[in-house]
Amino acid sequence: MPSHSFYLQQDEASRLKTILEGTGAGTWEWNVQTGETIFNERWAEIIGYSLEELQPVSIDTWMKHAHPDDLALSEQKLTAHFRGDSEYYECEARMRHRDGYWVWVRDYGRLVSRTLEGEPEWISGTHIEISSSKQYEQRLEQIKAEQQQTIQRFEKMASLLPGVVFQFEIRPDGTMTFPYASAGIERVYGVTPEQALADGTIVFQAIHPEDRGFVEQTINHSKKSGENWICEYRVINEGVVSWVLGRSKPEFKPDGTVIWHGAILDITSQKTLEEELRQTSTTDDLTGAANRRRFTEVLSWEFERLKRNGAGYAVVLFDFDWFKRVNDHYGHHVGDLVLRETAHRIKNELRTGDTLGRIGGEEFAVLLPQCDENSARQFAERLRRSVEQLRFIGFDELRGTITCGVAISDRTDEKPSQILVRADQAMYRGKAQGRNQVVVFDYKDQDSG
Repeated sequence: MPSHSFYLQQDEASRLKTILEGTGAGTWEWNVQTGETIFNERWAEIIGYSLEELQPVSIDTWMKHAHPDDLALSEQKLTAHFRGDSEYYECEARMRHRDGYWVWVRDYGRLVSRTLEGEPEWISGTHIEISSSKQYEQRLEQIKAEQQQTIQRFEKMASLLPGVVFQFEIRPDGTMTFPYASAGIERVYGVTPEQALADGTIVFQAIHPEDRGFVEQTINHSKKSGENWICEYRVINEGVVSWVLGRSKPEFKPDGTVIWHGAILDITSQKTLEEELRQTSTTDDLTGAANRRRFTEVLSWEFERLKRNGAGYAVVLFDFDWFKRVNDHYGHHVGDLVLRETAHRIKNELRTGDTLGRIGGEEFAVLLPQCDENSARQFAERLRRSVEQLRFIGFDELRGTITCGVAISDRTDEKPSQILVRADQAMYRGKAQGRNQVVVFDYKDQDSG
């Protein structure tokens, strides 16, 4: 007489059948001992038949339509599952369609019952076609996830996603952990899910030092406000810098623990494109210096900083002496060479934070933050000497000189551009005095107009 557990197993098989048929998959049930096999209508449709056309059905129906090379693999996987080596039976196999071509299916099942002697008896499963488009493969993964019901299956699915699917937890004592992290965490941060589980702070070590404080600030804000955490930042993995975008939702537990559920995606290619577009819109194509628009923007920032009791700054405005003669005598291509090589030489003289801009044809400006008049004069003189000594390959006889006008920021200025006007006046005074020199603006020499 069948045991009570046998009837429970039969009920489980019935529920599983109902669920799987609801997914639109082909379903099958096979009695390993008797060979009795049950297919649904969808199973037959996958290979171009109606179920009635395949009658009478048995395990031989499957073996007749399966690719011979795949039957051996199927048998191997089934045997392992029956032994208990694997929780599920899973195999990809080809089936001959009615029209003669091969259809790939994912064969997926689980043992439902055993005989009183412990031998495998009923096994139930599905056939899902996987030979169509990539879009259908994604739907297949979704169907699998709905069927699998286990963390192991979820991890396999999550490992296929770009970036990291994660749970990040901060406990009341301040300790941090990643209760779950997909395999992608190693690609992004260079740590394994196990390492992140043991100590969540290890992930922060991979964040770019310049961004680490900002990331911590956004996490704290999300923790206090309850708002979603959204953050773009850089990570360093094996010396390679990448950009990532993190999005997650916080959950607050009664014991004070906060756990975020979300994902982190690699957006390096997007950031690279953004930087290329930014460079295109803010950089002079010929010299690589900031264009007039960009220089004016940076100058405005310094102006506003000064108004907020920031440090003073200076501008050195210069252009080439007798540049028109170079174009007329050598041609515009040589004139372009002079501008390009000179800009390159000047960039080598700049400090971090200084900005070189091309204001007009042969006119350039350098913005020097936190710089006084004496330092600006010395800098301008170095530029003048450096350009005077510059030699151009292929044109040894060509020499270039520049005239520089220096102006210092003034807290009484009402507009950022006023310092440029003063530097321009100083530069043209230098032109009038013979060129190839540095002139600092002096209010007592200011033009009346």
